[in-house]
Amino acid sequence: MEKLPQIKQTLSEIDGRVPAALRAALRIGYSSSPVPADIASFAASLQQPPATDAAAADEELINGTAAPPALRIRYGSCYLPLHDHDAHFGLADAGVLGVADGVGVYARFRVDAGAFARVLMASALAGAAVEPACPRALLAAAYERAVASGAPGASTAVIVSLAGDALRWAYVGDSGFAVLRGGRIVCRSEPQQRSFNSPCRLSGGGEVPNGDSDGVAVARVGEVAVRDGDVVVVGTDGLFDNVRDEQLEVVVRMGTRLGFSAKNMADILAGVAFETSRRILMGKPDDITVLVAFLVHSGS
Repeated sequence: MEKLPQIKQTLSEIDGRVPAALRAALRIGYSSSPVPADIASFAASLQQPPATDAAAADEELINGTAAPPALRIRYGSCYLPLHDHDAHFGLADAGVLGVADGVGVYARFRVDAGAFARVLMASALAGAAVEPACPRALLAAAYERAVASGAPGASTAVIVSLAGDALRWAYVGDSGFAVLRGGRIVCRSEPQQRSFNSPCRLSGGGEVPNGDSDGVAVARVGEVAVRDGDVVVVGTDGLFDNVRDEQLEVVVRMGTRLGFSAKNMADILAGVAFETSRRILMGKPDDITVLVAFLVHSGS
């Protein structure tokens, strides 16, 4: 579990101009005063996506002139608790990541709203460690074990896994993911909502009836082709409710260009989400969980 001082440590490890440049680029903290010229210039220089020849790379793969390289993940995570209802796991060797967010409405039943999320993610981690991970099968098995444990509460969840040159996913509710290439989002999950601010969910036993669960049957599943250099961001709604897609792109673009580690990038994204969450008109205070994975060649 991270604390804000650890994010400040990350900020001290990177270029000292970056925090101010990020605030300028994301329009955080400069609403009533002009941005210093040097910071504005630095921010502008980092916002443009790098020049890439993605079309040529795709053509090579299609024509068979370049063999698809084996990929693996390097990931980092950051968790900023408010209610402490989130849970997550990562298994780099298996290429699997997951997050879950306890549905806070169950607090009125005097239920630990994070209990089911924690058991769900612990069960998914145990399953991913012993067999190749199909996200939907992994989520279904983890759900069965979590229900059998008697853990109370309910949770949203998302699991993503790397399978060769594809990223597969399964999710229920508004925990989600985004895949970025060259600093731009090429694939992003869409939240599942029952109604406004009421996400689809998986629920357990205890005082909250299991009949409230939407079940794994409603899970959205799919896959997308990925390549070396892609960045995958997985998070709970504490991230995605507070960081817009274009802001996510700016942070990833800056971080990639300046050589951030996955952990640095997760900390920065969580920090941006936290700062936005405290803004009266725009923010949504919540637990914030962020996992950032770099997709790299196996030999890297």
